[in-house]
Amino acid sequence: MKVKSTLNQFLGLTKRHLLLFFRDKTSIFFSLLAQIIILFLYLAFLKQSYIDEIKSNLGDLTNFITNSDIDNFINSWLLSGLVGASTITVALNCLSLMPVDKEKKIDYDLLASPVKPAIIYLSYYVAALLSTFLISAVILSLGLTILTSIGNLYMSVGTIFITYLIVFVGVASSTSLLMIVIVFFKKMVSLQAFSGLMSAAVGFFIGAYMPISTFSKPVQNICNILPGSHITGLLRNYLMRGTLDKMTETISNYDNGAFKEAMEETFSFKLTCFGHDFGISSMIIYVLIILVFTLILNILIYNLTKKRR
Repeated sequence: MKVKSTLNQFLGLTKRHLLLFFRDKTSIFFSLLAQIIILFLYLAFLKQSYIDEIKSNLGDLTNFITNSDIDNFINSWLLSGLVGASTITVALNCLSLMPVDKEKKIDYDLLASPVKPAIIYLSYYVAALLSTFLISAVILSLGLTILTSIGNLYMSVGTIFITYLIVFVGVASSTSLLMIVIVFFKKMVSLQAFSGLMSAAVGFFIGAYMPISTFSKPVQNICNILPGSHITGLLRNYLMRGTLDKMTETISNYDNGAFKEAMEETFSFKLTCFGHDFGISSMIIYVLIILVFTLILNILIYNLTKKRR
């Protein structure tokens, strides 16, 4: 009976947080602001420069590759940036409910109730995780639908499933990491300033505006510390790999794999941080380590704040 009561309390609070977030259209808009900026910059300035980059790497072999495959390769780059950014910005805006409740003294009412503080803390995390994954999955689904309608992504059902799984792990790690920061905000004014800065900067730090490989080594090291960069890198490997393999298969007899190697380096299929190269396996392990570490840190922070109460 006690377990059932605790579960009902947890589900009730989680539902409350989700409803408050999705009812606030302004919050949803600002959580997608980074994606809007990325989309605008891509359509206005970046797409043609990326196409020119691919054609310059192809050289005299340009006629062997269809424009449709080039477009889908570049559009998949955009989709990975949009989804990668959403795993961070949506989580940030959903977690903003924590300082809102503090500012309105709602947290006092929650703490005065029979609900355990740990359940309250966990409900904020799970609500942010679910809402962020839902919106990120919708963006990914719409992107895949649009890209498939205009060309072939050469993705199997298994690859698509893995892509959604990567998004979920990315959301879990981003939410856990951001919660460590958000828990110390007590005023919405401060959080709004922080959110505005994050929305503007996140596209840069995860390489959504331009490949991280184009940055200087010190900047690459900073960017590639963030789990969001690794999630975006993983998305690129799964969203763009099929098209890249198809293009290189067409010209494999002419360039001995030079084009594929150039594309992987140019578009950051691998990440480098302090001299260490991260492939697919390394990126997955890194994100999982960050997830476990931040979850443990959240538990420690919860215990610390609990004692202060």
